[in-house]
Amino acid sequence: MAVSETKNPSALKIKLDAGLNDDGKTIVKSRTYNNVRPDATSQDVLDVAKAIINLQVHDELEILKQDNTVLN
Repeated sequence: MAVSETKNPSALKIKLDAGLNDDGKTIVKSRTYNNVRPDATSQDVLDVAKAIINLQVHDELEILKQDNTVLN
């Protein structure tokens, strides 16, 4: 049986380094931006993420694109 896919909007998640806590562990702040077009290329999402990070006080730790696909 063939599998069909239905692409739903993705999400962009940016993790930022907010310094160290009292125990010396990194404090991670994250921001999630929902409703990213499912047909957006990874390069486009990365470019937008970098532009957002340039507006932040904290440094970048990780950029994630979370795809949401329904399998039928």
